[in-house]
Amino acid sequence: MDYLKKREIRQALSKKKIVWTGDLNDDCIARWAGLILRAEAMDEGSWWWSVSDELTDVELEVDSSNNYDEPVTAGQEARNLAEAAARTYVA
Repeated sequence: MDYLKKREIRQALSKKKIVWTGDLNDDCIARWAGLILRAEAMDEGSWWWSVSDELTDVELEVDSSNNYDEPVTAGQEARNLAEAAARTYVA
């Protein structure tokens, strides 16, 4: 699928609400606009999040908490950061 077609699909899908599934207090996932958003509780009260592009030939990590020094200490914060990264990628 070429870039313009993917962009067209992504733009159409991005009009939908991001819906998280799974245990919001431990490990959850959302599929939105051709992206996979993840948030997971780690050890000692920290959270990890990531955004991956599932419209690529190989699942490509777009962004994650591994790229930042600031600790993420709550699930809602992790989900908010993943959503912000996803929206930035789609824009």
